[in-house]
Amino acid sequence: MKRARPLKGVDECAAEITAWLPKLSERHTPLVLVAALTEHVGGALFLSKKSEEMSPDRARAIIRRMKEIAFNESY
Repeated sequence: MKRARPLKGVDECAAEITAWLPKLSERHTPLVLVAALTEHVGGALFLSKKSEEMSPDRARAIIRRMKEIAFNESY
């Protein structure tokens, strides 16, 4: 499966989140981090559906990409 080009700013934002994760992982288990991030991703998808940038297909692509990364599918 061909991977779509990331949106502008995704790499920069991901780097910022990556910088915060070590400190958070000192205080929380991996499961708690995943659950908290899930809340944020779900909320962002909900808010984004009102914008023209987000479509059901794009949301499904984001969720599919998370699954690929989590289960090493084509990663």
